[in-house]
Amino acid sequence: MRKIKLYNRDGANLWLEYTNKKIDDSIFVWTLKVDPEHSYILNYMRIIGDYPINIEAIDPSGGPMLSVGDEFENKYKIVKINSINNIWISEGDNDN
Repeated sequence: MRKIKLYNRDGANLWLEYTNKKIDDSIFVWTLKVDPEHSYILNYMRIIGDYPINIEAIDPSGGPMLSVGDEFENKYKIVKINSINNIWISEGDNDN
């Protein structure tokens, strides 16, 4: 199972998790997860943009804010945010 670990100021174990759902050849759906002791992190999250049509960023309590265009590990790039359970991430060459 692929995960991208995220730093959270509240000490939560927060990560993006790969779901196997394919959008196209290089874009897959990921979901935002948190450990059970810190589930409130997602309950007190800001959604930035024209919800639900055009989400530009999500900001869980304690961070990090995740925005369209953010890159991780020089391999993953957020290309669309539909919800915390439906984040489209491009994998591979993201120089385009």
